[in-house]
Amino acid sequence: MARTATETTTKAASRRANNKTSKDGAPKAKRAPTPYNLFVQANMKPWLEANKGKSVKEAMKHIGSMWKDAPENPNRGKEPKAKKPAKAKKAASPEPPQVEPSSDD
Repeated sequence: MARTATETTTKAASRRANNKTSKDGAPKAKRAPTPYNLFVQANMKPWLEANKGKSVKEAMKHIGSMWKDAPENPNRGKEPKAKKPAKAKKAASPEPPQVEPSSDD
């Protein structure tokens, strides 16, 4: 039977997740947003207002293509990095070993 989450356990888990500290116990500083984060933040609301009824997924696709040529993009004009080839998954049941016919004459 599955356990149900209680109020005390979920509050404690949330508190632990939100109170990030470094190894010495000092509060961890939040990382500064990247230029891409700032670009999306600046362009998402105007794009959604100009394109009523469109989904956020479509907005991200369009904003991503805008980012490619944006002056804020530090990698503008550079070739995109090549993707690594995907590793082939191991077969669930490997082929049985090949048995050579015996030559009993």
